[in-house]
Amino acid sequence: MTSNLEAGITGLASVLDAEEKLYVELRDLLQQEHGLMVTLDAEGLEDVARRKEELADEGRLVEETRMSLCEMMTRELGFDEVRPRLSTICERIGPEGRALREAHTRLVVLVSVVRELMDANNVLAGNALSQVRGTLRLLGGLVPFEVTYAPESITDGSSAGRSGVGQLIRRTV
Repeated sequence: MTSNLEAGITGLASVLDAEEKLYVELRDLLQQEHGLMVTLDAEGLEDVARRKEELADEGRLVEETRMSLCEMMTRELGFDEVRPRLSTICERIGPEGRALREAHTRLVVLVSVVRELMDANNVLAGNALSQVRGTLRLLGGLVPFEVTYAPESITDGSSAGRSGVGQLIRRTV
């Protein structure tokens, strides 16, 4: 095994560890977000949203690093792929890639857990929004309106006393 390949394995293990920590924190934030949505804590939700944005930026950097290490390792292993897959690299490395395979498996599981939590939070937020819209429609229907006729100058804010066409308006009683 070449020294570049060994360095790539070590670097990739570090990157996968950082990615795992990032996804664990995201999982915890999504669980916290769910609780905050249930309790309607707007301030807490804003804090969680800010931290999720920060994690997304960190995640992009970590993923870019992982992809560049994977590309380097595919060249070292003597095969060329446009988007090298970690599982393929682990197969080519052989027994030395066991730790990478384990880290990859943990990461795949964490990603699926994060997806499920995101979907659950999305459903909760969608249901809450539907309830708010329904309540607003209900309340809007309870406001008594009087239909009356008014000169156009009253409804459009132009100069009073101007003669012209009027229109039917609805105003609250």
